[in-house]
Amino acid sequence: MTDTRNSSVAYDPQKLSLGGSINALIALGRIPLASEVPLWTIFGCILSARLFPSTGAVKGITSIDWWVVFQCAFTTWATNISINYGNEFFDWNLDRPGQVESIKKAVRAREELMNKEKKGQAVREQQEQEEKVHEFNEKIMGNTTRIIHDGTFPPYTALVLGAAWQAAVIGLIFYSRSKDASLHTIKPTSAHGSPYRGLPLQIGIISSILSQMYVGPPVRLHYHGFGELISALLLNPVAILFGMTGYYTATTGRAVHLSDLFTTSTSGFNLGPVWVLLGAMYCFEQARIFIMHIQDIEADIAGGKITFVVRVGHAMAARLYVIFNILALGLFGLFTRIHHIPHHGLKANHLNTFSRGWKQGITAVLLYSIPIMIITARSLFAQIPPGRLSTASQQGGGLFAPRLLTVLPMLVSLQVLLSPIVLSIFTLLNW
Repeated sequence: MTDTRNSSVAYDPQKLSLGGSINALIALGRIPLASEVPLWTIFGCILSARLFPSTGAVKGITSIDWWVVFQCAFTTWATNISINYGNEFFDWNLDRPGQVESIKKAVRAREELMNKEKKGQAVREQQEQEEKVHEFNEKIMGNTTRIIHDGTFPPYTALVLGAAWQAAVIGLIFYSRSKDASLHTIKPTSAHGSPYRGLPLQIGIISSILSQMYVGPPVRLHYHGFGELISALLLNPVAILFGMTGYYTATTGRAVHLSDLFTTSTSGFNLGPVWVLLGAMYCFEQARIFIMHIQDIEADIAGGKITFVVRVGHAMAARLYVIFNILALGLFGLFTRIHHIPHHGLKANHLNTFSRGWKQGITAVLLYSIPIMIITARSLFAQIPPGRLSTASQQGGGLFAPRLLTVLPMLVSLQVLLSPIVLSIFTLLNW
């Protein structure tokens, strides 16, 4: 596609205040929406503390090393934000047509507002009109990702911000390792261990590389049908695994290796039936990822982005959404029925309270997830091209009535965002 970064077609830089600029840059990196990954990482840390007595957290919530939890969560949060900024830069050409049209509409709306000012207005009325125009810029135009398309900020701003967030992670890794007594012969300066060694560090490095290549060169996974698979793995099961291994490594001082995930070793770490849980979480996340890309099929085709959903089409993606949700529900149920977790050295009362907390947590998650799954599935099958619903009036009434495709990403994202919070709370309450 031709690079049009120097085009002045939609050049309309905004005069934003400091607060407006900050809000726009936050929106550019979708920072509030990047909280899903760290929440799953926190859940992984809590799960590790709950399952492994050797972490020292069996005495209760207060014995959890929350500094270690923060390190693990910040790593996945900052990396995800970095990826969001990188995606905005590398997808600049693909997003350009839609952004240009959006900018033109916003400019016309602003001009209409300004034209209402009539000749002979009093000074006070003119000032009020100017304030309205300024407010329009700040609230309507400033808080969007259009800022690198309209000339407010150059496109490389997104790349610089992405690099800055990733640099913050690297800085934290060096700082954490410098304070870990097990990595140095000198007198320790901190009572906390570092999660950044052994398998957790390897997971972090590999995940960061794959994530940056989601739309970035040279591989650009999302442009060749692998983006949905990689993102589903990294956003959920890998985030949980990173939290579990990172917390275990930091609090026990024992390095976890790849072989420890499958066999019992001297480190004392073993996933056992937790593999079933990670499988359920992957299916849970994969179903959501399909929804995020179904509504973009036409735009992706026009931009040359051959995603997995583009390859299989709307109808097959809708079926896969249903299949992965059914698999997730089945695996959740299977994990709930497991009454023993080998190699973890758990006492009977410890295991019973964990099982009770898990059952309560997954029940709460399913209470709101199943209705959302039904609504989403009905919406997908009701809007298979070329017979898509175009207005809300065509949808009919009722709780489970089909919704427009533009509503579904928000609906399923809310579902997945709440789930790690609910599961973490119930795990902590049943300590």
